Amino acid sequence: MTEPTRPAGPARRPDASMTLLTSMLERPLDPGYQEATDRRRARGLPASSPSAPTRSVVVVVMAVLTGFLFAVSASALRPRPTAAASVKEQLVSRIETLQQQGSAQEAKLAALGTQVREYEAAELTQSGGSALSARIGTLEVQAAAVALTGPGVTLTLDDAPSADTDAAAGTRPSGGFTPGRVSSSDLQIAVNGLWAAGAEAVSINGHRLSATAAIRFAGQAVIVDFRPLTRPYVVTAIGDADTLTSRFEGSFSGAYLTQLGDQYGIQTDLAGSDSLTVPADTAVRLVHAEPLGLDPTPVATTSTTPSPSSSGGAR
Repeated sequence: MTEPTRPAGPARRPDASMTLLTSMLERPLDPGYQEATDRRRARGLPASSPSAPTRSVVVVVMAVLTGFLFAVSASALRPRPTAAASVKEQLVSRIETLQQQGSAQEAKLAALGTQVREYEAAELTQSGGSALSARIGTLEVQAAAVALTGPGVTLTLDDAPSADTDAAAGTRPSGGFTPGRVSSSDLQIAVNGLWAAGAEAVSINGHRLSATAAIRFAGQAVIVDFRPLTRPYVVTAIGDADTLTSRFEGSFSGAYLTQLGDQYGIQTDLAGSDSLTVPADTAVRLVHAEPLGLDPTPVATTSTTPSPSSSGGAR
């Protein structure tokens, strides 16, 4: 029994299973576009529209105009500097210039003061007043007129990581400061605690504290002797490091700072050191001087109280 024979037909293409790819390769132009092109060629016209280059130029010009309009609109919407902004910028620039001049004058004053003290010591030594020279040196230390170097501790206070915390103000004497920020009252309590713990000299961010120094605030800024301080606030205290640490941590000031950290997230760190330096108070001025009489008392007084206990009060 034989199988029926199949009728002969056209040979099957090897790529018959790839009809889509074959049509894309053989006829890349859309059939509609191809038909329109064939009609134009039949009428003796060029295959492409003669207006295509013109349309391209128009598109480029429109794109440039659109970009120009966007730039003009952005410039018009940008806020123009007002008269108040201009005045504020001038004031800020003037303040910065005056601060730089003041810092330069303070450095010059400190250098001249050192030379004057050296000349005074040399003259007193030559004239046989070594005891008077020693007493003057002691009074200068008590009046914060000279820089001091020695062991001590550094107390660093910084705002909470999120200074705008929603914690209640409680009984904290913040003076209107945002909860979570270090206030002038916080620094006053910390400094007074260090004085009570036995500190011999104290400075905040390089500003020496004396009997006339005051820690105040202006808005949300902390100032010492009308000089603004920036966070973090580093309080440097000269004295026996172990004694200062133990007495401060067990005092009201230490407990107060611990409470600030627990309730408001304010960061504090107390560390001891073998060698610290506090600068002289450049604001110390001679008030009056009297000639040396029969009574061997100090010949001059300054605007600071020559007492270690009273010179440490932060107000």
